[in-house]
Amino acid sequence: MAPDCLVCQEIAGDVPVPGGLFWEEELAVAFHVPPLPGRGDPYLGHLLVVSRRHAAGLSDLTEAEGAAVGRGAVKLASALVAAGATQVHSGVAGAHAAHFHLHLLPRYDDTPPDVPWHAVDDWPGARHGGASEIEALADRLRAG
Repeated sequence: MAPDCLVCQEIAGDVPVPGGLFWEEELAVAFHVPPLPGRGDPYLGHLLVVSRRHAAGLSDLTEAEGAAVGRGAVKLASALVAAGATQVHSGVAGAHAAHFHLHLLPRYDDTPPDVPWHAVDDWPGARHGGASEIEALADRLRAG
């Protein structure tokens, strides 16, 4: 664990993640992007699949870690579709945290077709929510 890494702090429970871990294996875990001071309420369904080990980026993962991330991404994308997403976009950017994290961004049926995949959370009608909405989503994903 890197003590100044936000993702490591989220995994360790030092930064609250509403709904807890949505999925976990020995080498990887997943959780919802939490509400953080100064960032507002996150886009509902914006999940992160991360390596447990502090690895800076995709190329730093072991083959086993990459496979674990893939399993988590497939499982959670299916759960998001079962919970109402019409599609799930994914991407690895690594611009703000030097700890590998794969973004899963659901696209809902009310998202205008001209909204790019990487901006589904930015248009004025995007679904955002706080801790209680994230916890409710976590319950639906676990039930599905």
